[in-house]
Amino acid sequence: MLDCLIMARTRRDRGAGEVLDALAEAGDHAAARAEARRLAADPAASQADREAAAGLLRSLQPDGGAVGVGLAGLALASAVVAWLLVG
Repeated sequence: MLDCLIMARTRRDRGAGEVLDALAEAGDHAAARAEARRLAADPAASQADREAAAGLLRSLQPDGGAVGVGLAGLALASAVVAWLLVG
């Protein structure tokens, strides 16, 4: 409950971009993502707030190359395990 009151007060005192940055810097990526999605869907939010939300959402997405390399590594590891079990 206290956290909700602090966040509500923080949102009034600072701009939405600063709140998003504070959440991201604190490592609370789930809360930052939720707040960014709320801002992006809020018709009353300013254009600057929407741009800050879009920027944060982009920064939280994994790099496509890293995902590809991870999947390739998983496929290789699975092939090695299957080879060891069968062979």
